Amino acid sequence: MSKASDAEKIRTLSKIDLNLLTIFCLIYSVGSISRVADMLNISPSAVSQSLRKLREMMGDNLFVRSGNALLPTVYSDELYDNTIPIIDKLSTLMPLSSPAAKKRLTLYTESFISPIVIPDVTARIINTDADISLLHLTADLNEQSIVELLNMRQADVVFSTFSVESGNITCQKISDMRLVLVASQNNTLYGNAITEEQFRSANLVGYNTKNEKIIYHRSIVDKKFRTGERCLLTSSFTAILTIVSTTQCLGVIPEKVFETHAHLYGLKKINTPFPLPQFSVFSSSRKDGTAHKILSPILTDLQTTSR
Repeated sequence: MSKASDAEKIRTLSKIDLNLLTIFCLIYSVGSISRVADMLNISPSAVSQSLRKLREMMGDNLFVRSGNALLPTVYSDELYDNTIPIIDKLSTLMPLSSPAAKKRLTLYTESFISPIVIPDVTARIINTDADISLLHLTADLNEQSIVELLNMRQADVVFSTFSVESGNITCQKISDMRLVLVASQNNTLYGNAITEEQFRSANLVGYNTKNEKIIYHRSIVDKKFRTGERCLLTSSFTAILTIVSTTQCLGVIPEKVFETHAHLYGLKKINTPFPLPQFSVFSSSRKDGTAHKILSPILTDLQTTSR
């Protein structure tokens, strides 16, 4: 390519304020003008003004508002995909620039799903020797919050009990989650099975959650087979396992958690005269996100091994 051609391209680009493109990329990444303003220590109106200038320059709205989130247009997706590699290369030329950090994926889960999927995902990431790090966060989730987390780029992948239906999100079933009733191996009140009468009056340690599915199924079990409240509700699996292992209390936990921690905590499984609820675990991610491409083979492997 001739120097004259290079010069013409540079002349064309000189009409664009590169600062506008960096602000655009930040808005695209976090989906919020106020958050970008906080990141850059400038006013939200300054960010909005920069976005307005870029919109006029590109002849595209770039983002559309959905609730509290700014969702990118098709043109915005293309602009971001072509701009971010350039910014990445320029940043490495800056004085005192640090080596590019490895790719970090942000994973969200409902708390009680964490011990079911996060260890397996982490192990498979390590085994692939991929240059990836993971950030794992937990939250009370529903279908709407999952869509918002993904569209606002706050999460790369969300694991939950919800099958999300959205045009720009792919959702796949990872595994089934079976619940089991457990007790300490030293529990003198119960053997390997429990009667309905015993279950009605047993001291139960339960998981505290806002998950509507679990609340619904737990209410059905309580109405049919319980005469009192649980002795403890907690959002900590460690607390459930510790209390069950050191008292005469019973606990309901995922079967996979029991298989992993039974020996460590000295637990035994107790058969019930009625079936305990079963749930499915799903992974949700943006179809156009790099996380989907990176984790797709790992999630497929999880599906295979969980059958």
